[in-house]
Amino acid sequence: MINIIYRNYQIGDDEQLADLFNKAFQMNGANYLRTKENLNWRYVQNPGFEPKMVQIAEDIDNKKIVGAVYVNPVDKIILNNKMCLIGSINDVSCHPNYVKKGIASNLMNMAIDYMNKKKCDISLLIADYNGFPRKKIYSKFGYIDIDKALIFIHFPNIFQLIKDIPGFLFSIPSLFIISYLPRIISRIITKLNSQVKRFCYRITYNTNHIEYARISKNIIRKYYTGVPIYNVRKIIWTNIKVPEQKRKPTYITIHEGEEIIGGSKISQLDIYAKKFGIRLRFGIIHEIFLDKSRFNSKRSLKCGYKYLIDKILKAATQRNIAGLLFITSSIDLYLINILKSMFFIKMKNASVMAKFFNKNFEKFKLNKPIYIPTYNSLSIP
Repeated sequence: MINIIYRNYQIGDDEQLADLFNKAFQMNGANYLRTKENLNWRYVQNPGFEPKMVQIAEDIDNKKIVGAVYVNPVDKIILNNKMCLIGSINDVSCHPNYVKKGIASNLMNMAIDYMNKKKCDISLLIADYNGFPRKKIYSKFGYIDIDKALIFIHFPNIFQLIKDIPGFLFSIPSLFIISYLPRIISRIITKLNSQVKRFCYRITYNTNHIEYARISKNIIRKYYTGVPIYNVRKIIWTNIKVPEQKRKPTYITIHEGEEIIGGSKISQLDIYAKKFGIRLRFGIIHEIFLDKSRFNSKRSLKCGYKYLIDKILKAATQRNIAGLLFITSSIDLYLINILKSMFFIKMKNASVMAKFFNKNFEKFKLNKPIYIPTYNSLSIP
């Protein structure tokens, strides 16, 4: 008989947790590789971390961690113009040899109890729309769908892609059309637009973190709901005190004169498929934003988005990133249409799920597209 105990995080757990996540998330295909260093950075080094945020199942006889759930971060956000305290559920995992033993359910009970004690108003998580956990675990605990998160990919650098995966060599004509043709067309279109052709851009690596965070969040809050309120300590944690060089951000900013009116942030997150011996240099687009009020027509706004996305692809190429991944709200229809026109490929849908502890939010409906931070969708800051 397996002897499972349930406890919270202890110093020294990171290596076993990284091994657990790699086994659990690589089981069904490709995922990014967790190490004890980047796992510790993601969670323990978060300025708001406390050990009770991590729920752990351990096979006590074998001294082996076999399941985990993180409630991290617990943070304040503005949701539909109301300040609320959220607990984000991340990295729900169970070792493949220990499934169907009620471990995930017990860990979720612990996580919900923790959020109740912290007086959270809402709990949020992202789940595969067609996956077993959404249907059989999260729904059982009172989580409901409030939006869909659409997952897009693009291949900005086909030479790096072929280097990473030589099998794509025979797809060069198709990859060229996907990667470069829409960029060429968008450059022609934007040069013909009287407003956008006055814009300029800057691509900067690992600098001006505070300024970018301040401007980006001010603009994003105009058009999205659920934007986290990051302070200086969290900006330093997510962008400066990173465990690996590839985690350092590249900022793309669009300027009208000297004023920033739009931008984006990308960082690198390599994807591994251990079964096939594949490592792909992937980049994460953390956000895409424009101050729409600065545009004099819908046509100019469309050109502005195309101009920004072209510069994002250029920044990714400069970093030798083979693929780019971006996750956005299904309600953000304007941006979705632009991404499709730039030949971003929609991979699948994920579900944005919420559990409401505060009755004031029970009839909640989104009044704007929800901002989907990468700590919810990809478990990275």
